[in-house]
Amino acid sequence: MARTTWLLGPVLALALLPSNVVATALPLLREEWAASATEMGWVFAAYQVGYVAAVLLVLPLTDRVPTGRVITACSLAVSLAFLLFPLLAQGVWSAALLRALAGVGLAGVYMPGVRLVAQAATPERRGLAVSVYVSAFYLGAAISLWGTGALLAPIGWRGAALVLGLISVAAAPLAVLATRGAAAPEGKTARPRPEVLRHGPLLRTILAYTGHSWELYVSRGWLAAFLAAVLATEGLGSVEAAAEGGKWAALMAALGTVGVWLGGWLSDRWGRARAALAIAAASGVISLGFGWLGAAGWWLLVVVGCLYGLLVAADSGVYSTAVAELAPSDQLGSAQAAQAFLGFTATALAPVAAGLVLDLGGGYGGAFMLAGVVGLAGAFALVPLARQGRSVEVRTT
Repeated sequence: MARTTWLLGPVLALALLPSNVVATALPLLREEWAASATEMGWVFAAYQVGYVAAVLLVLPLTDRVPTGRVITACSLAVSLAFLLFPLLAQGVWSAALLRALAGVGLAGVYMPGVRLVAQAATPERRGLAVSVYVSAFYLGAAISLWGTGALLAPIGWRGAALVLGLISVAAAPLAVLATRGAAAPEGKTARPRPEVLRHGPLLRTILAYTGHSWELYVSRGWLAAFLAAVLATEGLGSVEAAAEGGKWAALMAALGTVGVWLGGWLSDRWGRARAALAIAAASGVISLGFGWLGAAGWWLLVVVGCLYGLLVAADSGVYSTAVAELAPSDQLGSAQAAQAFLGFTATALAPVAAGLVLDLGGGYGGAFMLAGVVGLAGAFALVPLARQGRSVEVRTT
């Protein structure tokens, strides 16, 4: 597998290292800032809002500007925003603003990395190569959950955020090394080109990715809090429950790394649409029932949660690979911008919607059920492509 894949993966993981401080410390932040579940959903979702606001400008740039420059500059920006979070966040809105700035930086790291990895890979192994890179997203998120959980008790959430932010600064110099010698972009303009969505298979793939993103970010935003709530009913204090819930959520999220590799491997054999549809259907069914398992026993919850963590992530790389294959090469930045805009709009709204369900008394069962319904609805867009098999997976010009 190309050197680009192995070096860009750590860049992405480092950029994400402080990203789940809020998700892990959510019960503590909610108490400290006297915030509602909906308000905390906005704090978490602000990261995605910043991402969405930036992608329509940043990603089309990669059709014209060397992608390596974009990744390096943006990896530095995301690290600086995360470093400022423990120093300046004093409430819901200051925290949301700082997370939004971090999301702006991530916009120039994640999808541009997919572009470089897809370009460097051979067609027969492209699904696995992109999935290996995308798995770094889940690895970084999992380490963030685990690291925050481990540091929460001894140094508090601000200390945990500062330590993880300092480590993430290493992403920028590594990005310089990872992108050295990357191919020059082929496009003649850095403007968004929405006409790329006229390609039906590409649009269906992006719609399925949007449903996947909604489901994933309900889990990412509220899983640790759900586990902490279950542990609190078993007698743990708020800090201990949050720390322990974060560690278990980290394990479940880490299994997503394996899931993404598995999904990419399957897509190289079954075809992108068939693999993604099978995975999304299985994950969606688990989402429908997962939030109701709080009273079913801790170890049953853990076992199902581990399977859920593996499946909810497994199709991520499949969608990104399919977009890279289906989009015209000179419009790939615009195609990725559309994918990121719609997908991360869903990730911004999903945690807030789940928080609203909680505030309205629907409980974690209702919140995760909503995730499953939206995820399954998105997967339905893949049915015509799955029937056609591999015939749609050819880049148009």
